[in-house]
Amino acid sequence: MTLFDTSVVIDARDSDSPFHTWARQQIARAVSADEAMVNTVVLAESSVRSSDRDVIPVMLEGFGMNLVSLPISAAKPAARAYEIYLDRLAKEGKKPASKIPLPDFLIGAHAEAESLKLVTRDPDRVRTYFPAVALVTP
Repeated sequence: MTLFDTSVVIDARDSDSPFHTWARQQIARAVSADEAMVNTVVLAESSVRSSDRDVIPVMLEGFGMNLVSLPISAAKPAARAYEIYLDRLAKEGKKPASKIPLPDFLIGAHAEAESLKLVTRDPDRVRTYFPAVALVTP
């Protein structure tokens, strides 16, 4: 199974994105193998600033993607990775500006907990905190 990150979903719907074609190809490839999915977090992030949030799930299902809940099994690895992240910031004398990266940890943890491939164009945080996750990147 293949989980898609928010960046790829946004690129797939934005024909002006330089990653539009790549994103659509990755979705088509995963859909043809009946393994394309987005989780609750990706759906929420993809719906930000949408004039009609009801359209986003319909669009994703139209692409052939499965909409899935975030599994409880993702909570523990997300918390572990986020704690490491916060400790690294503290050691560098920095404070997190906000909880903004937490969704990325939930997405990475979902991929780790269920041994999913993750399609993303923002692989650095996943590689750092979830090194066992198989990534598909541009």
